[in-house]
Amino acid sequence: MSVTEAAAPARMGPLHPKRLAKMTAAIAGLTCSLSVLAGVIAARAAPHGLRGIAVSLHLAHQPLMVKVAAGITTVAVITAAASGLLHFYTWWKEHELD
Repeated sequence: MSVTEAAAPARMGPLHPKRLAKMTAAIAGLTCSLSVLAGVIAARAAPHGLRGIAVSLHLAHQPLMVKVAAGITTVAVITAAASGLLHFYTWWKEHELD
């Protein structure tokens, strides 16, 4: 290779920490917005009045959406935590190289 030729920039693979951190941040944002939507729907579907009393006494079942909303929120929290850890890891690696 001669002096005038520039070296090709290194390509980032699909599991490169920076790309992975950005991807998990996008996924965390999506799951958080879905969690909010599921929470609003679950609040509207939650039983009120005498039906609410029957559900609290375990005489009737909760609507399925109320149960599913908790699972969606759990996934949102886990992806947000993973995204935060990956962002911290990339920040650590950048400052470690300096």
